[in-house]
Amino acid sequence: MDRRNENNSRRNNNDDDDFINHNNDSPYSNGNDPKTSPKNHSGRLDHDIAHERTPLLEDNSSNNNNNSSGGRRRAKDMSTNQNSINNHVGVDMDDGVSDREQVDEDGDGQGRISRRDHDRPTQQDRDPMRPPPLTRERLNRWNRICLRSAKVVGAVLIACLLVATVSPWVAQRVLDEAMVLDIQKASIYEMDQTGFQISIQSTIYLDPAHDGVFGLTRALQSIFHPSMTIQPTVLHLSLPTDQGDAHMAEFEVEKQHMQMGETLQLDLSTHVNVTDATRMAQFFHNTLQQSTVDMAIRGPILTRLGSLWYMRLRINRIVAMDGMKGVQNATLVSMSLPGNHPQGGIVMSGIAQLDNPSSTVSIKMGSVTFGIYLPSVAHPKVDQFKIAEMSCPELNLEAGKSSQVALSGRLLHLDDWILSEMGSMSDVGSGSEKQLLLGRLLSRFIQGQDSNIQVRALSKDPNIPPWLTEAFKSIVLDMAFPGSPAQDFIRTLDMNQLQFEFSDDKESAKLSGRMSSELQLPPNVTFPIKILQMKPTAWLRTLDGVDMALLEMPEFLPTKSQQDGNALEVHVAMKETPLRLVADHLNEFYQFLNTSFTKEWIELGIAGEAHAVVECGLGTFELGPIPFDVITRQRGGLVTVPPVLESLDVVDSTEHSLTVKAKLVLWNPSNISANLGDLSFLWSYGGYIIGMASVPQLQLHAGNNTIECIGMMDPSIHCLRNHNKTCDPELARNASREFISKYISGDNSTSIDVLGYPESTHIPLLQPMLSALSISSGLPAIEEDFLISTTMYLLSSTIVMELKNPLDTVITVLYINGTASYKDEPLGHVNVDFEHDIASPKPILIPANDHQNGTSGYVKTPRLPVMFDLSSVGYEALRKALGGSLEVDVSCHIKAKVGSMLMWVDFSKEGIQANVRKGF
Repeated sequence: MDRRNENNSRRNNNDDDDFINHNNDSPYSNGNDPKTSPKNHSGRLDHDIAHERTPLLEDNSSNNNNNSSGGRRRAKDMSTNQNSINNHVGVDMDDGVSDREQVDEDGDGQGRISRRDHDRPTQQDRDPMRPPPLTRERLNRWNRICLRSAKVVGAVLIACLLVATVSPWVAQRVLDEAMVLDIQKASIYEMDQTGFQISIQSTIYLDPAHDGVFGLTRALQSIFHPSMTIQPTVLHLSLPTDQGDAHMAEFEVEKQHMQMGETLQLDLSTHVNVTDATRMAQFFHNTLQQSTVDMAIRGPILTRLGSLWYMRLRINRIVAMDGMKGVQNATLVSMSLPGNHPQGGIVMSGIAQLDNPSSTVSIKMGSVTFGIYLPSVAHPKVDQFKIAEMSCPELNLEAGKSSQVALSGRLLHLDDWILSEMGSMSDVGSGSEKQLLLGRLLSRFIQGQDSNIQVRALSKDPNIPPWLTEAFKSIVLDMAFPGSPAQDFIRTLDMNQLQFEFSDDKESAKLSGRMSSELQLPPNVTFPIKILQMKPTAWLRTLDGVDMALLEMPEFLPTKSQQDGNALEVHVAMKETPLRLVADHLNEFYQFLNTSFTKEWIELGIAGEAHAVVECGLGTFELGPIPFDVITRQRGGLVTVPPVLESLDVVDSTEHSLTVKAKLVLWNPSNISANLGDLSFLWSYGGYIIGMASVPQLQLHAGNNTIECIGMMDPSIHCLRNHNKTCDPELARNASREFISKYISGDNSTSIDVLGYPESTHIPLLQPMLSALSISSGLPAIEEDFLISTTMYLLSSTIVMELKNPLDTVITVLYINGTASYKDEPLGHVNVDFEHDIASPKPILIPANDHQNGTSGYVKTPRLPVMFDLSSVGYEALRKALGGSLEVDVSCHIKAKVGSMLMWVDFSKEGIQANVRKGF
């Protein structure tokens, strides 16, 4: 009994050791992995069962020793059965030392039984017919082991389940919070009705600071450096405001692989299928109009971390991109209008420069047609006229760059203009308004000035997808219609055949004539153009820019135009156009008129603006106002060519004056004509006023002017106009006598001065000019000499003279004192006083010359006594010429009455034919 208690006590101690050894023999203590170890759990369990059965075998060891032979046989059978059982349950009995193995530590051959063999009974001690009994303590211990194993396995399973459950949530949260998608470039091209091709350059990385799981992403990246793989998928493009599955387009994404913690450069090129045209139109509208545009990328993705399992996640990212800001920085660099278009209007071509302010988005499309619009006059912010259509073969708006686009089309005829109200088409608009708009546009164009226009893509263009068309329709580009590079449209302006009509009004006149101008069309305008009417408004100004007079035409005047390439000659006929003088600058105008007559060339500034009625391929419209500022050079010089006094006739007389009729030929080399009205002038000879003349309604034209005037020769006028009490009237009379003497003598070298004075005209505007007028004219040539010939009778010492009256009035010779000479040698002398010498013949009456026939005004004097100088050489020559003739020089001092006016006349003539006769 004591031995059994001792064995039980030993068995309890061994049980505790076996439990410790069991724990130390676990797969994690001996380094054998449960998955890779060749020993399975069943073998380990049988091994433990064998340990449990060993004490029972040891309890029967004494009985087995008593019966050795039978015990050996039973032990052998027991061993055989035990091996059979071990082979059945799969226990490897060769593993480790045998159950009965002894260790001879002392080398004496006795050895000792190991603790394991000591605790385990030998097979000889076991009862082969009866299994060992199991105690309750053994069963409880085994239950505890199973329970603990189940807890461990359950914990592992729960942990795996938890990881499998939480991982997608964590991954989705990281994807939502930490993933950063930065689109650097997005190029859109190859657009069609189904969608477009897009090439995207972007970067993707995870931001651990915002992963939403307390920086777990950073820890995973720093410890494991995992990679992430995304399987091919289809993603949706949506507006940020879209809810649910609503989207505007979809595109495919290829398989992507990235290393967490690094930035992935994602270059994607794919076709985007448009699924909702309305939403896509809104997206493109935002892209083209806004400075920043948001786009939502949504859809499922199948991803895994490292070599773990794949997880189904959903991407939902809003990505911001730089928008195009309305593409407002757009200009037409150049514009050309080469000729008429076969469909009407004018061919139009040019270069447009478009700046894409977006640093991200590029758009490339094929042929695009644009409409050019002009704001209406009545409602410029609402209504626009479509005036032109232009197209480009390709439109490429590259991100952050300027693109030049070649445009071609036509500027529409006025009849094809359409008025657009608030984005919709209405009537064609009023003709007058369209003409006004076109006139303003082309007027600024030819002057080199830009005009504001609006450009947008036409909604009817079949080459643009409808969703893009709707976006383009909302874009209105405010562009500049460039002016012509040549700004001097009116190159020259001349005023020819000018005719001034003056009146009593001090500040106005009328001007008739012809205005000729040469217009220089811009080099980029070569279409045929015809100017039908013109209405210029011109300021006449000095070279210093001082405005003297305003020439304003009240209405359009007919014109004649002729085009030669880019040159266009225009002629306008003016008739009695009002000329309003500037009151503060009358002196400048007076000076202009004066220089017109006194200088050979004059320069005149002409500035103002012109309106013209034009007819061309665009229709008939009014062009203008077109400013001009030119310097024109006019021919003056009225007094540079002396006038010719063709005739001077005395038609009446008094005792103190002669009424004369003169014909004056005046050459006007200038282009200026004038109606000067009634004029009067003074005649001056030798510095003394000897008379005056008047001209009724003088019309001065360009070229030759024959002027007839009625004058009065009265030397007394000199002192009357001098208002000087010391004035000697005899001096003026002597000047008058000298003038008549030279005229009768046929001295054409003598000239008479025609002077103006303040009372020359009643027209205020002409008074300053005529007051300074001074014209010199030579005396007219008489038809025949006053003394035609003489006949000298040597024996009777007498002379007979043949006289011809050059005047239209009777000349009565009262006294004659004359001398004849030959080569400065005296021949003879005549001294006859017809008035006081009783022995003398009557005064010689020379009849008036009517200039109708050759005998008019002719007279032959009676024989007058002559005293020959017989000792002179001249007389000897006279004798030798007896029966013939001799040319002699005659000088006479004559007292005569010309009409009723008594005067002394000095007559001298060289080379007068003297007939020499012998008889009495």
